[in-house]
Amino acid sequence: MSAHDSAHRSRCARAIGVIAGCGFSVFIYLMTQLSMLIRPGWGWSSFRAFFQGDQLTLFAAVVNGSQGRFASVEPFTETGHFSDPHLYLTALGFISYITHAPPAAVWNFVGVSLQVILVVGVGLGAVLVSRRWWAACLGALPFLVGTLSFHGIVWYQPLKSHGLLWSPFATMFPLNSTAAALVLISLLFLMLFAAVRHGDRRLGATGVLVGAGVGLLANVDTYSFFTALFFAIYGLSAYHLAVDRRLWPIALSATLFPVVFLVGPSFANSIGRLNTLPIGLLPALPGFCMALAKWRWRIVAPFLALAAAAAPQLISVSEALHAGDPFLNFRQTVTARLGVDWKHGLACALPLLVPLVMILIAGVVRRRAFWVAYAGGSIAAWFFLTTNDAWGTNQEPYQFWIDSYALIAFTIIPVALEVCSLHLSPRLARQNRVPPRWRVLVASLAVITVGLMGASSIDWFRFYRSLEGQTFTYTGPVYDAMKTVAHQVTNNQLIFTDLCVGPTTFKATTGARVAFFGDGLAWPNRHNQINAVWVSAIKGDLKASQLAAAGIGWMVTDSVCTEDWSKTYGKYFIRTASAQYDDTPQEAIVLWKFRTD
Repeated sequence: MSAHDSAHRSRCARAIGVIAGCGFSVFIYLMTQLSMLIRPGWGWSSFRAFFQGDQLTLFAAVVNGSQGRFASVEPFTETGHFSDPHLYLTALGFISYITHAPPAAVWNFVGVSLQVILVVGVGLGAVLVSRRWWAACLGALPFLVGTLSFHGIVWYQPLKSHGLLWSPFATMFPLNSTAAALVLISLLFLMLFAAVRHGDRRLGATGVLVGAGVGLLANVDTYSFFTALFFAIYGLSAYHLAVDRRLWPIALSATLFPVVFLVGPSFANSIGRLNTLPIGLLPALPGFCMALAKWRWRIVAPFLALAAAAAPQLISVSEALHAGDPFLNFRQTVTARLGVDWKHGLACALPLLVPLVMILIAGVVRRRAFWVAYAGGSIAAWFFLTTNDAWGTNQEPYQFWIDSYALIAFTIIPVALEVCSLHLSPRLARQNRVPPRWRVLVASLAVITVGLMGASSIDWFRFYRSLEGQTFTYTGPVYDAMKTVAHQVTNNQLIFTDLCVGPTTFKATTGARVAFFGDGLAWPNRHNQINAVWVSAIKGDLKASQLAAAGIGWMVTDSVCTEDWSKTYGKYFIRTASAQYDDTPQEAIVLWKFRTD
């Protein structure tokens, strides 16, 4: 057999191994989702019962799109302005609209497909960076890593506020905009890593693509966008400082660390908390500016692409903030005081913090700029995003902690494998003249990492068991009855529902305009009046004048609801239509029209 034939067979065997490894990773990923699939009656339209109030609020925008309504308005009432990023939700609605597939099925199918692509991307990234075919088998590992949240029997770590710390498996589980954004940026970063490690001549084009992708995130999910931006800028800064090796820029960056905490609060008082976020990038400024001066268009082009892609959302939000948008002012207020204390922040970070330290030490000792950039940039970005309440921005630090943890989990495997390969492989260690003491240190940190990740996977097991079979669908007689009465609505006035029907359920089932809104997503034109209606209705003292002020023209009730609002508030309405959903006439969904006489 010739050398050429031997090399060809070796490449084929390697390719087959990579494909098999990626297939294995996808299989493991699907096993982590199996509790959703084994439930009797499960289908692609089954919705995951996981903080469903938040998810159904987002889902309302998808339902509107599925019916051909793509205006940027508050999704329940379809009035006001939808300033939160919602490009992904609009895309899902558009897919449902052109395919006529149920919006819940599109939500699930697209979300799961994106995560399968991510699993394959993690495996391929690990192969390309580490040059080990078996690394493809590790693509699903990030979905099993926990946060050492040994808090009773739960899988998350509660904080002093209502914030929680949890792992990528929980972040990705709802299949929402945040999950989609993390898939996108993780894939882009993995692609960039492979290009950097292989000296790809198309690195410039790759950088532009990554920049445009990061910018696109501004239109998908706000926190994921800022997380990606911080990681990109700190990573670039650390990369140049590692290449340059001069001490004064490093000392200047270190000096700017405490400056952020000293000047940030004063800027927050003068220009607003959200506008203070760039202050957290001050320590990255020396390395970034030097990289800009050295590589010029290789840096400028990606950031121009980023700015262009992010412009629609950033301009829209800036204009709304300048105009004093009450919703955005409210959001800045309610997202405060959600910090992460040092004890839990560090303890829960250990499964990823230990390998980051290993990569950083190895990068400094072996003078590998890429390792230093990845580990140093990640640690710095994670630190400043998580402590933003201490330097003025004060925008849900715990959420930035969660997004950072997920992003590191999905990108660390290739880099950690490369470090371990160089230090633990006898052949590579000899070729690179790695001292025995460094091999021992890396081996020790690698063993600790494996132990921490193994222990943290208990969180995933608890998560899996707690959500086993926890899905629901909007199919069946009662939901068909809701659709029937919704067709009898003859104008665009809002629909008020009793607690048994529920506004989120009625919206998800029918797409009709309901008198409801999600406080943290968007506000309708009459948000105060709609809020007053719900407060009074629950107290039992709702007035007709409040219904009129909120623009409500209809009410939908369940005839067997224990909260009999048809009896309590029927005097304000005229019974218009009903749809029976069970064997007895008493079990029906009833439509009422507001009296105008």
